[in-house]
Amino acid sequence: MLSNLGYYYNVSKLLTEITNLSAVFDSSLRGHNLRVSLISLALATKLSFSREFLLNVLVASLFHDIGILFFKEKEQISLLKEENYRDKAIHLHAIIGYKLLSRSPFFKEPAKIIRDHHRTYAEFISSPKKYSFPSQIIFLADRIDVWITNKLSRGHSLLDVLSSLKAKLERGRGTLFNPKLLDILANFYFDREAFWFNVYTEEDYVKETVLEWLDRLDFTMSIEELLKTVNLFGFIIDFKSPFTATHSSGVAQTATHLASYFHFSQEELRKMKIAGFLHDIGKILIPVEILEKPARLNDDEFFLMKSHVYHTYRILKRFINDEDIVKWASYHHEKLNGKGYPFKLKANQIPLGARIMAVADMFTALTEERPYKRAMTSSEALRIVIQSSEKGELDKQVVSVLARNLSTIDKSRKVAQERASELYRELERVVKNFDLK
Repeated sequence: MLSNLGYYYNVSKLLTEITNLSAVFDSSLRGHNLRVSLISLALATKLSFSREFLLNVLVASLFHDIGILFFKEKEQISLLKEENYRDKAIHLHAIIGYKLLSRSPFFKEPAKIIRDHHRTYAEFISSPKKYSFPSQIIFLADRIDVWITNKLSRGHSLLDVLSSLKAKLERGRGTLFNPKLLDILANFYFDREAFWFNVYTEEDYVKETVLEWLDRLDFTMSIEELLKTVNLFGFIIDFKSPFTATHSSGVAQTATHLASYFHFSQEELRKMKIAGFLHDIGKILIPVEILEKPARLNDDEFFLMKSHVYHTYRILKRFINDEDIVKWASYHHEKLNGKGYPFKLKANQIPLGARIMAVADMFTALTEERPYKRAMTSSEALRIVIQSSEKGELDKQVVSVLARNLSTIDKSRKVAQERASELYRELERVVKNFDLK
């Protein structure tokens, strides 16, 4: 049964893979969230052994920078590496992360921690009821990792960096950093070489330890929580460009609606929706300049664009053990005549779920505005989809079901996309109206 997630998903791997996507924007951020998680947990375990407390700290630290996926400029990301705590702009990505994750009941408490994770100790102590205490843990862990990795990138040895770290942190005691947390570092970790070796020698050690913690804390989700979480990740993928801001929501709804006419079971319909939300996760690796190019892509650009489906396949293979979801999501640009991409599959290699996803993706994309084209009406989009099926590209039976139920399917697509659009507009308002004074 799908509700028994152990049979289908390693949800822990889902978190660790998604959290590393911030490195797409700046390679120096690779592993940052994972390292911050380990440092945060080291501090948190000296304060409480409560599963709820530790899990909230771990999830919040894994996703504390998720808001930067809404950014497009290097300048916005570089601010995270600076130490100008008086610059209010440093809180913008935290607010965006909060707005995104607080929509899911599962992430409600971690979202509050993320919202406040750049608040200094002085700010916290002045309004302790206003700001989340665990955010103080992540703030300290974040600043430690940023400082250490910056020094290491400039050729300093880990020994030299650690030797000067304690004095640096002490200068911020009681103003930037919580004194109790600094005492924990001094009493339990500064002289423990194994701790620092684990965090700063091999990335695999870090990921392995984080996964062990997630297993230890019994990290599981109900299917409803998983669907909402995957929906959030669909938003994060789509929000990279305003032209794709509602695409995954539309594809997921259209594909699931189409699948219902083929008598997919409830379990299969849930899997179809998950695949729809994640079918374009590989686009996170495609430069926004290509996604928003207002003209036809040249051969090199189109070749690079084709890679997004392969990246989707590789990313999903890492954390989803269900072959249906991986194939339904990753084969949506394959054609029955063997002329699709990137695997050049033949008709007998393309399962029904992937055929449905291909129709849903094309139909939804045609009804959306792009830099290089206007949005088509549902009737216009259907004509193009029918022509594609007549060329032997799309499954005629799936297209026939779409045609017979066009009004109902299109209405449900529009509702799903409008919900996604509301969130995108809300985040746009946050960015536009953010107080930088």
